[in-house]
Amino acid sequence: MLEMIFEDDQDTAAFLHLIQQSDDRKKVIVRKDIKNIAIAQADTDFSIQRFIEPVLVRFFLECKEDEHMLSLIEGSYCFSDPDEQQQILQLAHSIIEGDLDDLPFKQKKLPRSQYILEELQTISLETGVFSVRSFQTFRLGNYYEQLREYVEAAIDEYKMEQEYQNFIQTLRDYVTSNTPRMEKVHIVHDGTFTLWELRYVSEREQKKYIDRRFVREHPMYIDSHLLAPLISIAPEKLVLYTDQPEHMMVRTIQNVFQERMQMFPLSAFVAEKSKG
Repeated sequence: MLEMIFEDDQDTAAFLHLIQQSDDRKKVIVRKDIKNIAIAQADTDFSIQRFIEPVLVRFFLECKEDEHMLSLIEGSYCFSDPDEQQQILQLAHSIIEGDLDDLPFKQKKLPRSQYILEELQTISLETGVFSVRSFQTFRLGNYYEQLREYVEAAIDEYKMEQEYQNFIQTLRDYVTSNTPRMEKVHIVHDGTFTLWELRYVSEREQKKYIDRRFVREHPMYIDSHLLAPLISIAPEKLVLYTDQPEHMMVRTIQNVFQERMQMFPLSAFVAEKSKG
């Protein structure tokens, strides 16, 4: 018989629920206490170890992983606000699921389940006592190191997103607080972005439309070819033609100009041009 010791009755209930979902549930006998679960063979030829390993892997991934990452987010990286913690946690999940690109360590990692399973396979789970807390403390170092890297990457993404949102708000405030230098402008995105009203204006003349002081205050973020004149002109209306609405620059312009902006496919510009 294997006796399993949990930290609290919530963990015990969660683990018991996972046992109930197992296809081999009828091959074991389960007895439950407040913080303990005892598992014995119903079939003498059946391995408790083979039964319990995948259940434990699911338990650590589904029931304890978020708990550990939140502990890191608050304890190691000092994010105490619950909303911030949840945003970072969701970013960590996006990284784990491969939804965020350009992460250098991502391709080198084993599946998280493999780290846990390999450690479970180094101990006997047929009889004796298994302490969840002891296993977490002494056996899951590599797994937790992987989670730490995911959390650190999520925090970096979160900080960049906060910087971006602050930047957008700064541009939005500038546009709304300044008198438009043109009532309406058009932007054509056909591989490159062209501010149509300035397409025949020399680079020297274009500089006259740019608020140099404002650009100097945000040198890393303001694109001198498009954003700098566009923000400085602060048009009352903006029409953007593109077939890539998810392009980063398109999203930035949309976030800044909001209700001032209309977006159409590139074909609409071609149709308008043929009319004119």
